[in-house]
Amino acid sequence: MTPLDGSIVTIAIPSIASSIDMGLEAAIWIPLAYLLLLTILLINVGRLADIKGRKRFYTVGFIVFTAGSVLCGASVTDMQLVTFRAVQGIGAAFIAANSAAIVTDWFPSGERGKALGINTMAVYAGLTAGPVIGGILVQNYGWRSIFYVNVPIGILVVTLTILKLKESQKNRMSEGFDLAGSIMLSLALASLLVVLTLGGTYGWTSAIIFGLLIFCGVTFIMFFWVESKLASYPTLDLSLFTGNRLFAAANITAFLSYIAVNGVTLMISIYLQAIQGLDPQTTGFYLIAQSAVMSFLSPLSGWLSDRFGSRLLSSLGMFFVAVGLYLFSQLNATSSAMEVISRLIVVGVGFGLFSSPNTSAVMGSVREGKLGVAAGTLGTMRFMGQGIGLALIGTVMSTTLPAKDMLAVFAGLSMQSGVAIDEFVTGMRSFFLITCVIGMIGTMTSMVRGREHARMSMHE
Repeated sequence: MTPLDGSIVTIAIPSIASSIDMGLEAAIWIPLAYLLLLTILLINVGRLADIKGRKRFYTVGFIVFTAGSVLCGASVTDMQLVTFRAVQGIGAAFIAANSAAIVTDWFPSGERGKALGINTMAVYAGLTAGPVIGGILVQNYGWRSIFYVNVPIGILVVTLTILKLKESQKNRMSEGFDLAGSIMLSLALASLLVVLTLGGTYGWTSAIIFGLLIFCGVTFIMFFWVESKLASYPTLDLSLFTGNRLFAAANITAFLSYIAVNGVTLMISIYLQAIQGLDPQTTGFYLIAQSAVMSFLSPLSGWLSDRFGSRLLSSLGMFFVAVGLYLFSQLNATSSAMEVISRLIVVGVGFGLFSSPNTSAVMGSVREGKLGVAAGTLGTMRFMGQGIGLALIGTVMSTTLPAKDMLAVFAGLSMQSGVAIDEFVTGMRSFFLITCVIGMIGTMTSMVRGREHARMSMHE
């Protein structure tokens, strides 16, 4: 449900901005408000779930997400929509912090990759369906329908979770919760994400961005001090990064991968609608190519990682991602459907090979009592990367497109001026070249991960 919603909203942003009369500065908060709450809560919720039990947090997450969807659909102002997108983000954090942990908890290490591959396939199935469903709904029923479609799904999932999902008792921990560290981490992540996302919009040297950057640095320093000196039960065990090379390298690679890949869907969605003049429904069918391949390959790559480890598969996947991003940088205003779809497939193959083995490596590198923190950390890397990927689009495109053309792009207007089209294509090419470099760096960080070992139980 959460990836379905994310990909649907991407398709709908131009229609939403046009309907509510939102400018670029307001429109960018539609995805940002969601990512912001999701990012700052993941590790904290994962830690609480390790202590209190995962089923209750998972179930509450779906209830909050469904309620947020209803409120988003009923919004009549930009402020209401942004606020209720934040509510959706809270629910999504409760879901994302526990999904991989629950799967890892119930499957032995020899089947972990396959199980997480099936879980990842469900995510990519949502990503696959999102653009198509979103395009059909937006074009025929308006943008509000993309939020209301979550309601029957949410009711069904909450019912299934209550009736079918069992709470594991073997990993419940009698530990305290580090409130001071939790607050410091949340403030640091929130300010960092806002700086990275809005720096290009407000100006990197503006007073508000500079002030937030200083605040971010101070709160991160305070967080590390609290975790190392004061916390009896730290929110984030820093030794997971300093003493566990596999955990550190796999998380850093995940972070880089999401910076590189997250902007693809939004950039190509804008390109197809604003430059090539396609409608939302047709655009959605184009975008299926990437997520469909990812959905197909995820269980297979997870199964292979159970037998051969994650290093080769994840590194090969990141290399394919980088190649696909380079090929995107060669598109022009008149590129054919096959040229666009073939590049989406290459990136889809790469991310399909990368994601399940890398997730399995992270979740398998910690003991059972840290699964929630591991899932939350990986999720934080994912959503921080996604936030930076969104920021990168705005930053790069603002260097080539005048403000009026940027507003036209986000309002979903086809660009008629040849000069504006050339400026957009130049910015798009620069964006994909930058993400290609990030993908190559991710390939190298994936290669340096340590050897994998079977995860040991707390009681072993």
